Amino acid sequence: MKTRALLFLLLLPLYLTAQNNLRERNFFLNLGAEFRITPIHKSGDQAIASNFINTDLQNSGPAINVGLDYYLLQNFSVGFKTSIRYDSITIKVDETDPGSGMNYETGRGLMFGYHFNLNYHFQIFNKGDLLVNAGLSLLNRNSEYVRTKSIFNAEGEVVDSTTSSDNYNLNANKISIGYGKGRSKIMMGIYISRNTKYFEEKTAFIIPFICYGFDIVKF
Repeated sequence: MKTRALLFLLLLPLYLTAQNNLRERNFFLNLGAEFRITPIHKSGDQAIASNFINTDLQNSGPAINVGLDYYLLQNFSVGFKTSIRYDSITIKVDETDPGSGMNYETGRGLMFGYHFNLNYHFQIFNKGDLLVNAGLSLLNRNSEYVRTKSIFNAEGEVVDSTTSSDNYNLNANKISIGYGKGRSKIMMGIYISRNTKYFEEKTAFIIPFICYGFDIVKF
């Protein structure tokens, strides 16, 4: 009996370690922080009057990430992540005063991002894995603002106004590479888009980032 109990105590840590390393058919809830670096785009693109916001400022800075990954295989997973940022936003734009031109207000508020990811672990290190991630990101959600414009008659006189809503929603392809060990991972990557509401013409818009994540729960 004592021999069996001793054997159980010796094998229990090995069993728990093996269970912790098994990812296939398991969900992992993760939490992390991300820092987005100043976007890369043509220098002349920033000087567009219709922006009503500093494009570089709105798309750089810290974010909090909360996500869920499901491992179809030991080294391959699909995931969904939400990012939360507190940053500059446009509140409203008023173009009805012909004497002062465009009047607009800016402030700070919460913006959200929704990320759909494919992840793969390459076990090429003695300790830790090389991580590769690719997916689609829906950025700057909750960036809506109200814009009011004047309506003119044939003589160029203001006869009415119209109000509409606009936003800075940005859809981007996301690719990243990094290193993972145990529950922790650090990644570097870029968001890439050629179709944003910041610019009148389609142009490459790239947001570099670095992020850290930690798997807090496995189930």
